[in-house]
Amino acid sequence: MITTNQSEDFELLNKLRTGNRPAFSAIFLKYHSGLVRYGKSLLSNTNHEADDVVQEVFLKFWSQRNNLIIHSSLSAFLFTALKNKVKDIYREKHLPLYDPTEMQFNEETSVAQSPDNILIFKELNYSIEEMINLLPTKTQLIFRMNREDNLTYDEIASLLNLTRNSVKTHMFRAIKFLKEHYGHYKSQL
Repeated sequence: MITTNQSEDFELLNKLRTGNRPAFSAIFLKYHSGLVRYGKSLLSNTNHEADDVVQEVFLKFWSQRNNLIIHSSLSAFLFTALKNKVKDIYREKHLPLYDPTEMQFNEETSVAQSPDNILIFKELNYSIEEMINLLPTKTQLIFRMNREDNLTYDEIASLLNLTRNSVKTHMFRAIKFLKEHYGHYKSQL
């Protein structure tokens, strides 16, 4: 079954192959922040190195647009390309691949909301972020890849070299933990 997201990506890829720059821009805007976040989780030096590596991935993506063969989804392709690029960097430096420890949550609010709603949203968002940060590192990464970057369990399993059931277990634990802690937060209001 092809989701709406995948069909949009498929259309953008077809346009990209003809050199359509707006299609490339749409893909860039859609995946850039998630790729940078994932890059930061893989790189020990998170200053600007993740941004640079993501830029290299997109540059190669654009330059090879005519020869692209994507067997899964566009998101899995881009995240795998980033992971492989990071592995190359660590191989060149003769270092082991860094274990993910740092993630950041992008907050989006609607300008049309009232100041009270924005404040409530920010407080709730801050509380949820605190709860997510309490999750074990790997569970936190898997949760964010699924919920923020919209990757499927299979895509996450492939990227992190885990089984689908392992990803499913991490997600189950994360959701259970967040529901329990959200209940405590809600009762304090």
